[in-house]
Amino acid sequence: MSIQKCINTLIAHLPGEHAVLSPGSRNAPVIYALHHSSKLCNSIVDERSAAFVALGMATYTKQPVILSCTSGTAALNYYPAIAEAFYARVPLIILTADRPPEKIDAWDGQAIRQKGVYKNHIRAEFQTPDDYEDPTAFKEIAQRVKKCLDTEIAGPIHINIPIREPFYDFTTVGLEDDCTPTIDEPRFYDVSAAAIAQHTGLDFDFKKILLFNGMDDGEDIRLTSDNNSVILSDLTANKTSDVYYWDAMLFSAQSKPNGLEFLSVLKPDVLISTGTTTISKGLKRFLQFHKPAHHFHISSFYEVGDMFDTKPTIIHPKDIRAVEESDKNIDGERTGAYANAWFNMTREFEERFGKLDWSKYNEFCATNYVLSKIPKDAILHVSNSMPPRYVSFLLNSDIRNFTVYCNRGTSGIDGSTSTAVGNAMLAKEDVYLITGDVAFFYDINGLYNDSLPKNLKIILLNNGAGGIFEMIAGPEKMGEARRYQTTPQGKTAEHVAAHFGLAYHGADTTGKFAQGMEQLVANENPMILEVFTSRESNQSFFSQFKSL
Repeated sequence: MSIQKCINTLIAHLPGEHAVLSPGSRNAPVIYALHHSSKLCNSIVDERSAAFVALGMATYTKQPVILSCTSGTAALNYYPAIAEAFYARVPLIILTADRPPEKIDAWDGQAIRQKGVYKNHIRAEFQTPDDYEDPTAFKEIAQRVKKCLDTEIAGPIHINIPIREPFYDFTTVGLEDDCTPTIDEPRFYDVSAAAIAQHTGLDFDFKKILLFNGMDDGEDIRLTSDNNSVILSDLTANKTSDVYYWDAMLFSAQSKPNGLEFLSVLKPDVLISTGTTTISKGLKRFLQFHKPAHHFHISSFYEVGDMFDTKPTIIHPKDIRAVEESDKNIDGERTGAYANAWFNMTREFEERFGKLDWSKYNEFCATNYVLSKIPKDAILHVSNSMPPRYVSFLLNSDIRNFTVYCNRGTSGIDGSTSTAVGNAMLAKEDVYLITGDVAFFYDINGLYNDSLPKNLKIILLNNGAGGIFEMIAGPEKMGEARRYQTTPQGKTAEHVAAHFGLAYHGADTTGKFAQGMEQLVANENPMILEVFTSRESNQSFFSQFKSL
């Protein structure tokens, strides 16, 4: 039996329509099989970037994307994106070519201990037989992969493939029954506070009920509000909130002495949540301080983080019976006193928030302007550090029309550009990326892509350093050592744009910025709008915001 026929059989039965290939020799049979299968293939040289590109593709399709690399350190370079996919619950299938067992630790080239290399951050792991006698065993692995993706929490799955030489004996035998199976679409569940009350047998009358949608976890559970409840949604949940600017209000309040005590009127009796994490540090601190008596998390899975330190009770959505329309309003006579408390506090804050001089030139104001100009059917990617905080603080009714994504599984800056590129490669919509300078220059290999999509539009907030460490409390105590955190630099993306063939506009004034934003929206090719600001102006405006 040939190596190629067995690998062909594996590929023919793996789910997913797209594959991202990293160059190599040991994985040549895998590359050959993928190329001759029905999978749509892209080649990305930098493995770290390739994995984040695959992540971006999978976030758009909600289907698994295959990754293939050669043996050795190539496999290790996939790890950051694998960890992100694990916590963000994004399906990836990683095919790592490996040396045969007798070559491991025998001083053979490109040989490391690959079996189990991702064991702490994968949903399942398989090792193919190294004798290549039975293609059925390879088919069974593919079938087990699909079953895992259909029944378990979405995430990365690793298949390690030991390959002996010679492996350049190609054939398409085994690909003739290519089935390209897909993963079942998740079912939508509507869950109300009344339904939870009915399920738990608890009396919710006259209770303050907070419903929270965390980061999208692929389950598509939708919380619905009753008269006595309030819905808040994280930026990455892509669901509506009952009140706007709630994150900015919570953060601003907590920036003042006794700010948490001031928010006591908003303390919930019951918290009902979905999804995973949240960008909002203000909400975390608020609920950790004002703990609800009950916390119910709606999920089909029992892997739920306790970020609010509230010891949530997990309820499977299938266990919740529908509630008759006439029974939905709990304490209907109360006219939503708890909701009104949120409405009043956020409206008062919004008034103060709106009085800030948003015509000033700094990255917070720039982000606000960008959000007002992005088309409503666009996809917005946000890199980590300050950009997601700005966007979350500016959350309002208009922004809800965007589909927003941010790598918040592990919250790293390392693959933000690559993820946006992967998303844009499949998206019909324009994909905008708001990123900081450190995150951008860290991941410029994300632009090293022969298939760089024309719908990619990058807004680069360049303050010459990691400005977040001058915005948050604590780093100021480090003195001169803080430069190792902020990593000051004087780089510009102009030559990067020219090198990779992107249009470019640099802005250091309000007028130039507005002009550049107009060009960015209208441009039919990939483009970078670089917004130069000073850390002093950014810090000054942010301090005004915190003092509202």
